[in-house]
Amino acid sequence: MPEQISVAEFLEETRDDYSSPTTSNFVTKMPLMKSTVSVLEETLDLDRSGLSKMKKSVKAMVTSGTSHVANETMFSENMEKLGNNALSRDHDPDIGAAFLKFSVFTRELTALMKSLVQNLNNIVMFPLDNLLKGDLKGIKGDLKKPFDKASKEYDAKYSKIEKEKKQLAKDAGLIRTEVSGAEVAEEMEKERRMFQLQMCEYLIKVNEIKTKKGADLLQHLVEYYHAQNNYFNDGMKTVEQFKSYVDKLGTELQRIKRSQDEEKKQLTELRNQLRSSMQIDKDKETSTTSSSQSLNQTPGYQLHQMQGNKAHGCEKTGFLLKKSDGIRKVWQKRRCTIKNGYLTIAHSTSTKPPAKLNLLTCQVKLTPEDKKCFDLISYNRTYHFQAEDEEDMLQWMSVLSNSKEEALNNAFGENKPNQSSEENSVAELRQNIIAEVKRMPGNQHCCDCNATDPTWLSTNLGVLLCIECSGVHRALGVHISRTQSTELDVLNTAELLLARTVGNMGFNDIMESRLDPSQKPTAKSTMEERKEFIHEKYVQHKFPTKTCSDNEMMLQDLCQAVLSRDIFALLQVFAEGVDMTAPLPGYDQGETALHLAMMQEDGTSLHVVDFLVQNSNNLDVQTKAGNTPLHICALHDQTECMKLLLRGKPKLDVDNNDGETALAVSVRKQHRVCQEMLEQASQGKLTLCENINMEWALSQDYEDGHMDFSDDELDEKDRISPDKKKAPRPHSVFSSMTPEKPFMRERSSSTRERQRPSTTVGELMSAIPPPSTAPPPPPTRTKNYHNTPNTGTMTLPLYSTSGSGTLKKKAPPPPPVAPPPNPGGNHKRAMSDPSSRMSPPPTPPVRGTSTTGTQVSEEDMPPPPPVPKSPGVIEQMEKDRQHTGHHGEKPQPLPRTKAVVDRGIPPTPPPKPRSSSMPTQPQTQ
Repeated sequence: MPEQISVAEFLEETRDDYSSPTTSNFVTKMPLMKSTVSVLEETLDLDRSGLSKMKKSVKAMVTSGTSHVANETMFSENMEKLGNNALSRDHDPDIGAAFLKFSVFTRELTALMKSLVQNLNNIVMFPLDNLLKGDLKGIKGDLKKPFDKASKEYDAKYSKIEKEKKQLAKDAGLIRTEVSGAEVAEEMEKERRMFQLQMCEYLIKVNEIKTKKGADLLQHLVEYYHAQNNYFNDGMKTVEQFKSYVDKLGTELQRIKRSQDEEKKQLTELRNQLRSSMQIDKDKETSTTSSSQSLNQTPGYQLHQMQGNKAHGCEKTGFLLKKSDGIRKVWQKRRCTIKNGYLTIAHSTSTKPPAKLNLLTCQVKLTPEDKKCFDLISYNRTYHFQAEDEEDMLQWMSVLSNSKEEALNNAFGENKPNQSSEENSVAELRQNIIAEVKRMPGNQHCCDCNATDPTWLSTNLGVLLCIECSGVHRALGVHISRTQSTELDVLNTAELLLARTVGNMGFNDIMESRLDPSQKPTAKSTMEERKEFIHEKYVQHKFPTKTCSDNEMMLQDLCQAVLSRDIFALLQVFAEGVDMTAPLPGYDQGETALHLAMMQEDGTSLHVVDFLVQNSNNLDVQTKAGNTPLHICALHDQTECMKLLLRGKPKLDVDNNDGETALAVSVRKQHRVCQEMLEQASQGKLTLCENINMEWALSQDYEDGHMDFSDDELDEKDRISPDKKKAPRPHSVFSSMTPEKPFMRERSSSTRERQRPSTTVGELMSAIPPPSTAPPPPPTRTKNYHNTPNTGTMTLPLYSTSGSGTLKKKAPPPPPVAPPPNPGGNHKRAMSDPSSRMSPPPTPPVRGTSTTGTQVSEEDMPPPPPVPKSPGVIEQMEKDRQHTGHHGEKPQPLPRTKAVVDRGIPPTPPPKPRSSSMPTQPQTQ
């Protein structure tokens, strides 16, 4: 707060200046006086605001009190009327007197309340209103306007005199830097006296306001306290006086109630006696015929519907006579069809579309005049039909009732168990994925406030949220976060991909790396605190650690993250604000990260593609050849990438430099699945894009006895060791349109586990030991996002679907076959050698402390993973590899960024061939 001058100091300085202007220090104190006025004006403005709110609350109290008094007065008057009626009409003096007594008691309390409300209005409300409309009237700054005017006049006059004196000194050949107050004291006396006067006037007004809002207001509150004290004391006296009567009344009321109960008992006995003598209760004849006739005599809808004969089924086609609604009322022959809960009535001419009635809104009713006729009553019309005979009429009515009942059962979901086994498998997989996501590290608590058991998912970020934080996310917009409920919404597998690979712990390790834990909201935080924190975290990206110094370095890290298939390295550059649609350095055709991710995707990096698709602001960026990411999918037959991309709704009519759209490219390349998805997307349908085919690496579905096995597989299962039975096995559901593809292994929750040393593919191929029965070690998480991807683990699909869509366990794999010798002798594959097109890439890099290049003891070495690959899949991969080799095609390697190499980041190792066995632990030196 700036320094201020007190009233006593102002009085002393002003008196000194008044008695001796030339020797006074008043001029030097004037800036301090201006500062004091500014501070006082701020204080008055705050007081004005507080007093206005106080006045508003007191006014509401007066209004509600007045309303309460009026309602209580009406209550007292009604009790008085009840008492008078009991005295005059019911001839019940005790009840009437009690009502009158309570009326008087209530009226006395109402009078006390009325007096209290009047005192509140007069003692508190009136002074507040006078203060706000008088001394504090207006807005901030109105009170000090005269003082500001006097201050400006003084400053203007002083500047003018100072300028003149400096000019005189300059003409005389002298230099003057400043003019003292004593020199201009006489010339500025009038302006200085006006400044002192206005300052004095302002301080007097402030003093009056302080008195009124301080001592005077408190004095009024003391008076109101006495009024409240009188109200409660007088009310207590009235209650005490009425207490003795209430005690007597309690005993009297019990006597009156016993007397009335006795009267009721006698009346009940008399009523029963009269009923038995007059034979009121007679037997009622109930028969199906009479009840149906009585129902049919009542026009319109009936409460009880007739039941049809199930033997006639739910579908029927034939001819009926229908009475027209015109003036002539003629019978016309019409072809009628009953199917799937609808009645279709054809017209006489085939050019007119048939009438279609929903039987759920219709009712069938017999016509008593003609045994061959029946009516169908809809919500707005009655249809009159006539069959050939009575038997045909009963058959039509039965089919109508049966079809309506079937439609009703379908509407309420009673036929859901009849779903196909494939749909049941997908639904089961979806629930298993959600359960696995909830078990991931950190997902037991909300990502933003640590509330327990979060049930909302941000599908484009892969984190779980509580319902309060999800509301804030929804307010940010879908370009920041897209939220869905894991319990209320039916999530497809494409929406669960990032949730299965990111998780709350991995996300917060990056997005909250510089966050003080005390600044993070809790489950009890207010919505305003949540909004502020979530905006800073997701919009401003305020808490991540900055690892890049410029945009060029961020683009290099983005390129390396895509090449290494590292979702957390991608999340790091995303947190630092990289433009994911910018061309990557080192790529001459202007490819973006999304182009590159789709070109190298082979089933192990769908999560990287999904993150780029959902968090890029433009999905239609074209290369120099005019190809969008959609063209890349169609060109390379990337069906799963196309599913994710079409869910982002890119433009379908973009032409490349050859004048071809993505659909035209898929037709030319004869990629039927991509062609079908693009054709459906052009019609606004995305049913083929709801679920993706990949390895989910689940763990909860592989316990003993959970899956169905054939007889041969059960024999093989009995030979599996107990240790291997306990090992979690990956899970997958594949459709028949795409080949099976491996997926990344599940990340471990511990950040302290060791990462196995990076080993070249040639070393792994030359040192493959027999498969081990020990369970596979969980991969670790690393904070070093630029480590070489770990090529020592790969998860292959264990389950496939049969033609009907049911899950079956594949037969155990045979022992691994040694890889064929290299044509170049003992030459091991180098990093610069071109990669095979059919070879899968390395698994996504794990997150943990990098130990590349360190010596790992045999005791700390994790056991090798099992080899869960079926002979059929291996033979197919070998056949594809040989087919590629026979044609002499040599796939080109992905371009390597020179800038990345210059930064010391190891390039991506080449992938391991699919035809070989599962790689095991690296050899120790």
